[in-house]
Amino acid sequence: MKKILTLLFVCAVGLTAHAQTFFRSISFDEALKAAKQENKLVFIDFYTDWCGPCKKMAKDVFPQKMVGDFMNAKFVNLKLNAEKEGRELAARYKVNAYPTFIVLDSEGKVVTDLKGSMDGQTFIQKLGGKLNPEMTPERLAERYKQGERTPELINAYALNLMEKGNENEGFKVINEYFDSLSEKERLNPANSFLYTRYTIALNDAKADFMVAHRNEFANDVKGAIIERIGRLYHSEFTTYFSGHKWAEKLFNQKEYEALKAMLNELGLVKKNNYEPMFRLVEARLTATDKEFLELCKTEYGNLNESGQSLLMMNITRLIPSKDPEILKGMSEFVRSQLATASPNVITLSGRLLQSIEAGFAKK
Repeated sequence: MKKILTLLFVCAVGLTAHAQTFFRSISFDEALKAAKQENKLVFIDFYTDWCGPCKKMAKDVFPQKMVGDFMNAKFVNLKLNAEKEGRELAARYKVNAYPTFIVLDSEGKVVTDLKGSMDGQTFIQKLGGKLNPEMTPERLAERYKQGERTPELINAYALNLMEKGNENEGFKVINEYFDSLSEKERLNPANSFLYTRYTIALNDAKADFMVAHRNEFANDVKGAIIERIGRLYHSEFTTYFSGHKWAEKLFNQKEYEALKAMLNELGLVKKNNYEPMFRLVEARLTATDKEFLELCKTEYGNLNESGQSLLMMNITRLIPSKDPEILKGMSEFVRSQLATASPNVITLSGRLLQSIEAGFAKK
């Protein structure tokens, strides 16, 4: 019995490990041999230690199950540092940007390549498209004109249009496809890309449907749907917190209260620490510049890092004063935060202080 349990544990660990992209610890020659034996291609991820986009792919994309399922089924995967153990191969295949992904046949000949960081869905679509003659830009356009309207085609064709700079045409393809679907079809996991990739604002029919039916999506896509909804509402809220609505006289109390209610319903108020942000937004409606500056000082430590960055980034819009004393107070406030500020806030502070202090330096 103990042996059986041990075997089951080992199998479970093996299955879990390969749920993400499996990069093999073998030599290049061994990879070519394995590719021939397994009837696969060789995939090489050329990266460097200093490459930020490389780290993003390693952390956020290759561990995804859908990416792992795609990669492990088609490729013998290698990961090589182009400045260390992969230097010779990087030179052979003329790698000069990172990350660079190269696909080879079992003889070591280049089949295709791909460069740069992207989300998992885009990565699969682009790499798969390069390996599939049915997914070339010319063939996608031809299939669309012939009336094909599958989720795979719509996603690939719209993305291709947008990458060529035809964003309006790409969104037209997406919106016409969405309008043609029944409610059941809109909830189909195969169509989740309509929301997670192409819904970028709340004033959109796709957003309305996604929010209204958020609890009806299948479990395997519900998490991504809820995350997208959260981002959309956060983006809308930043138009209030940044002072944009107030400064442009676009603040609508009823709309603001409805937004607050939805943020609370979605569980985002506690998650994103919105309470001090609410207090600042609401105070700006009635407080003087001096009073609001004092509240900024009080609430700054209650904000999360994102909130602190947003406040600093927009402080001159939120306090558009020309009064030298208030400007001095703003300068002192910004400077007082530098010792413990995040790198993002520090980066913003130089130009911000220059702008503020120019208002009282010669007075």
